[in-house]
Order: sequence, then structure tokens, then C-alpha cells
Amino acid sequence: MDVTLSQAREKWSEVAERLQYGEEIVLVNSKSRQAAVLRRLEGPEPSGPVWSSTKARQELGALVAAAQQEPQILTVGGHPTAAVFQHTVPRPEKPQPETTAGVMELGDVLDGLLESAPRTEGLSTGVAALDRICGGLVRGSVTLVAAPPNAGGSLLPLQAARAAAFDAAVPTPVLYAPSGVPLQVAARRLVSAEAPVPYAQFAAGTLTPEQRQAVVGAEGRLRAAPLSFTRPEPTAQAIAEEAARIEGLGLVVVDRLQHARADHAPLSGRALPTAVRTLARLAAEQHVAVMALVDSDDAQLVDQLDADRVFHLTRPQDGGTARITVSARDLGTLAAVEVPLDMTHLRLLDPPSPAPTTVPSPAPASAAPPASATEGPRTADHAVPPPARRPARPAPQPTATTPRDGAAAGPAVVRRSSGTVAELVERIESRVRAALAEAQGEVAEAVAQLQKTAIPDAMDLLEQSRAGGRYDFRNYPDLPDILRKRGRQEADDIWEARPRWTAPPQVLDPLADQQAPVTALDINGAYLSALKAHLPIGQLEHHLGPDEGGPAHDPKRSGVHLVTPPAWDHPDLPNPIGDREEPGRIWITESTLRLLLRLSGPKTGLCERPLIHESWTSGSTEQLLESLRRALVEARTRALATDDAAGETAYEYIKAMYSKLVSTMGESNYNRDLYRQDWMHIIRSQAFANLWRKAWQARQAGLTIVRMMGTDELHLAGDWRTARAAGKEAALFPEGREVTEVKPKQTYRLEKVAKGSYRERKAE
Repeated sequence: MDVTLSQAREKWSEVAERLQYGEEIVLVNSKSRQAAVLRRLEGPEPSGPVWSSTKARQELGALVAAAQQEPQILTVGGHPTAAVFQHTVPRPEKPQPETTAGVMELGDVLDGLLESAPRTEGLSTGVAALDRICGGLVRGSVTLVAAPPNAGGSLLPLQAARAAAFDAAVPTPVLYAPSGVPLQVAARRLVSAEAPVPYAQFAAGTLTPEQRQAVVGAEGRLRAAPLSFTRPEPTAQAIAEEAARIEGLGLVVVDRLQHARADHAPLSGRALPTAVRTLARLAAEQHVAVMALVDSDDAQLVDQLDADRVFHLTRPQDGGTARITVSARDLGTLAAVEVPLDMTHLRLLDPPSPAPTTVPSPAPASAAPPASATEGPRTADHAVPPPARRPARPAPQPTATTPRDGAAAGPAVVRRSSGTVAELVERIESRVRAALAEAQGEVAEAVAQLQKTAIPDAMDLLEQSRAGGRYDFRNYPDLPDILRKRGRQEADDIWEARPRWTAPPQVLDPLADQQAPVTALDINGAYLSALKAHLPIGQLEHHLGPDEGGPAHDPKRSGVHLVTPPAWDHPDLPNPIGDREEPGRIWITESTLRLLLRLSGPKTGLCERPLIHESWTSGSTEQLLESLRRALVEARTRALATDDAAGETAYEYIKAMYSKLVSTMGESNYNRDLYRQDWMHIIRSQAFANLWRKAWQARQAGLTIVRMMGTDELHLAGDWRTARAAGKEAALFPEGREVTEVKPKQTYRLEKVAKGSYRERKAE
């Protein structure tokens, strides 16, 4: 990695992370043309002056100059980490002018293609239906398998390795690189699929005598296969070096690239783009096919990795099949196929051959053949039936046994739910019916009674939603002092970034002069949507931030962070840090930090990266409150669909439950069952971050932001009803009462009464 001094200073935490994984970093002083190379210390420590990480970042020019005389030592946390040596920057070769002598006729190109055809024959993916639409794996290129967690993405590289190494006619040597998965687990999966025997029983050591005999019978074939494993957690360079030692190598499988940084895993985090480039050089230089699994289907990450082809693997609702969508660089999506899954033996199967169609006749959706290579993906083959029309009143007893195919009558929202969500919805509606019966149909009286029990009722729903979960939310850990109130009427040290912003005069004056209408929008269910946030689930641990020599921000962890916020130079946009006016360091939540990191990234580039000095974090999840959130959203939707006392009562009851749950999960005498001050701050900050993103989308769509307040108030000038996000046809702000919709509260015009002072006049 070659960087200028300013680039290295800006990305110092990334430089330290790359060094940790053994990558050499070349620092280039563009003014003096001096350069130095940073290498991780792996042998005896050389003698030389010692530089701390903080000092080196501040005085990179001096460090490079000093390295011209003698080696320098770089320390992180007081421990020697890297040596800095003099480096000579190669002079770029002067490009030669093009001449007509380099022109080739089409026939010459065809001759070359035809001559090399046998050498570039593709390898099978192990799935015939997939081979038909993509032509197999191409030598000299990298194929990326992008799959979300728990989708079974590792089955496809495993299948390709088996197809090559166990080919009865011409076995092809395969190099299998396990990363993020133990070597024994990878080997056990391969044996389970090839023998075949049930993986779960094989892993547990409970195979039957017949199944053990199947493994013994496959042993000779397994031992003879030309399949080799690298050592666990290899670097991309180590994979390339091992590949060069294998004669006749045809396929390299990397299982897997981890999108989030993991300790002792070189193929993770920010190192992935560089690793994929190394794998691409390996594929081109050694003329092998490379298939690498990445444990994410994030479009931005996949684009950054820049593979030749991508197989996007997802699991449809029923989980019994895998849908593989093939895309290529510069061409986009090419085709898709859906194949059966055999999760017992960890295999992808070929779909059954389509029945003869000489006599046209309708076939049930479950028996329809998959898309062929010539037809491309057939959406009708696996189409979901259109949702049933929502009835005037919800079905009285939604259950987990409602058919998936929609054969039974009932609201579509329940048919899509898991059993747990449906049971929670039924509990909410039963509670509403009981309260209305006790109040003899009086809505106000029933609502008042339900609001009194909203907190314990919400806790009961939370407990039921977590039934069978591994984490006991009631077993809360001790919290650091920064999360404790300093006094009865005083707050703790956490800044939630609550917005209270009004546009400055340079924005408001033109609106007042033009008498432009301004609409105040109310964002529905702000706290309800914010329940989907990254929440820490263990004891918070203290560590230094990346700007003080600590580890880089880990997206798999969550907590609170002491940061120096970046400067904000956009007068027409609210500051994402909220209405804080005091400069200096502040403690912010994970939600606010992730927003700032996103805004400092290359996609938006709105600000510099915040400096992270300290953190209190632990492992995190977004799924902790997800079943509860989905149940509340669904019950709310059903309540809005009815125009009667039950719907009105349920709506107010649900609103009281989620709002009081968030406000009392910290230090509160009203909820003694849950004491997570950190969760409360993170959820609130998530609501503010969600509102900021709405404002950003509005600005991107050409609207003017006039005011942003609290969790759910956004004032916009412009035609907000027809606004569209870039590249999307759906309305940016659909009007309604669903959680994905907004309500217009009022429309007014600004009247300037003095410099910087305005009065709201109701629009006619």
C-alpha cells in the first residue's frame, strides 16, 4: 500500500491495521520525494530511535526523513510493532506512443481465442443448473460468493471444491483456504457432503454403524483426492505462495472473507479489497479459478471488492432452496437460478428435470421447473401469491400454523409472520379486547387502563419474544460511571445527539421572499423503528480508541465512545451531532458514531472522520428486540386497518408500550425489571440518526430543510409528495399512518419580521 503523508495521517488507524496483518506500507513525501516503508516486526527487533504511534502520526515527515539515515521503531501501546526503513520510489516509465503497427484484425483475435480455448476451459461449480447459466468457473478470474449470514453461502465453494477434486474422470487439484472457520469444521463438512452422512450427527459423534461404514467406504476416495488445505487464517499472500507450490492447480477456494474486522483474521475488515486484488493476481499469474466466499451481501462492500463475477446466494422464505443470482463486472445481473438445498448433508442439489410440455397444462407453483440458461430467471416459477385484501377487522386468532401459500383466509400481515410474532400479536389484541369488555366499550377508559399497565405488559412481551434465546436480558451487567446519573436531577455523561435545528437566514430569507410553503411532517413510530439498533449484550469493556493507539472500530461491537466530533460546514444541513455548542470531546453512542463514520466515508464525504479516544464496548446484535419490534409494528398495522373501538384502543396501547419501554429501560423507578442505561441512549440516538437520514434524503431529492426537531419532526419546503430518492420510483415520503409513512401536521409560510427573525403564517 503506497500512501502520501496526508493520506496516511487521515487513515492512520487503517495503516496500523494493515501493518498488523503483515502488509507493507510505503509512506511517500510528495514534496521531498523521500519515501519510507513500514514493515511489521517479526524477528529480532532492530536498534534505532523509537516513535509512539501518536507522535509518528503527528510528525510523519520527520519520521520519513529520519528513516533515510537509519531504521526507526514504531510502537503501539508501548510495544514495538513495526520498523521503518528507507525506500526508493521507482520512477514511472514514460508511456510509448501508440502506432498503427499495434492494430490487430478481428481474424487474428479469433485465432488467439480459438487456440487458447482448451486451456481456458471452465471448471464446474458442482451445480449443473448453475453451470448452464454461467458456464462454470473461469480460470484466471475471481468469482465472489456473496451471502448474508446463515444463508448457507459456504455450501457453494464446498460444492465447487468437491466437483473439481473428486471428478472421477479428470480430478483437478484444489487448494482450500479456511479463514473464520476451523480447519476441522471445513474438513468435516466436506466429508459429510461426499460420503454422504448427516452433518449434525457426524459433528456430534453420533453416527449409526451404517453411517460410519459410509465414511469408511469413502475414505479411499477422500485420501486420494488432490485437495490440500492451507493453515487456518492465512493471508492472501500466503495463499498465493502455497498455490505456486501445487502442480497443475485448477481451483483455489477461500472460505471465507469476513466483512467485519476479526482479531487474528487477516482476511477481514478493511484488508479485504487488498486481499481480493492479491487473489486476482494469483488467478491471472497461475491461470487458476479462484472462488471466495464473503459473509455479507452488502452491495457497497461487494462493489469495493471488484471481483470478475459475483454469485449472490440467498434463501427464499421457505428455506428449502437457494437462489443464486449471477452478475459480472460492468454488465450487472446476467441470470438467476433456484436450486434445492440438502442441509442434512450440506449440499446443493440440481432441480428435477422439467416434465414434457407437449400438452400445455397448468402446473402448481411447487412443481414448476427452475429457470433455464436460455430463459434466465423465471419469477413466476416461485412467485409468492398476491396478498389477500386486508379485511375490515383483524382475524381474531392469528396463529403460527397459518399456511405460507396463502390458501387460508386471513390478513396478509399475519401469514408472513413467524410463530413468535403471531403469538405476540394475538396477546396484544386479546389484552385490548379484555380491556374494552371491562370498560363496557368506552375507548377512553380502556386506553387509560392499558396505559397504566403498558410497562409491565411490554416487559412480558419482551420476555416472550426472547423465549429460547441464549441471552438473558434481565441479567444486566455493571455499567461504567459515565452511564450513571451524577445526581437525582442530573444526567449522565452520554450525549444522544438530539436535534433542535432551524435553518440559518441564508436558507430562510429566499423562502420568505418567495412565500414558499413549508410543511411540517411527523415521522410515524420513530422510537418503534429505532428498536432495531446495535445493542451491546455483554459486560462493557474499556479500551483505547484507534486514535490513541487502540484497535480500529469493530462493527461487531457496540457501546459508547469518547470522540472529538468533526467540523460541520454545511449550513443547509443539521449537524448530525445535534445542537451541542460546546467544543471538545464528548461521549456518544454507537448509533451516533456509526452515522458519523458513514458521513465521513467516500460515498458521502460530508465531514472528516471523528477522532475516537476511548470506548466502552461489548459484542452486539441488532436482533435482540427484533421479534418484539415486528410484533408491535404488525399489531399497529392491524389496528390502523380497523375503523372501530378495538383499533383505536390498540393503537394508543401500542404507542404507550414502546415509548414507555424506551424511556424506562434506564435508571427509572417505573421499570425495575430492566436496567440498561446504555440501551436507552443507543435507541434514542438511533431515532435521531434515522431522522437525520430522512433529512439527508430530502436534501438529495431537491427539498429544502427548514427545521428538524426531536425524534419525529421534519419541516420541508418543496413538493415533498412527489419527491423521489435517486434511482427509485417509490415516493420518498409516502403519506399515511404506517411506520414507513409520514403525516403532514401543518403547512405555513415564513414572514420575515426582523433580521434573522421569522413568523409562521398559516398557508391558505
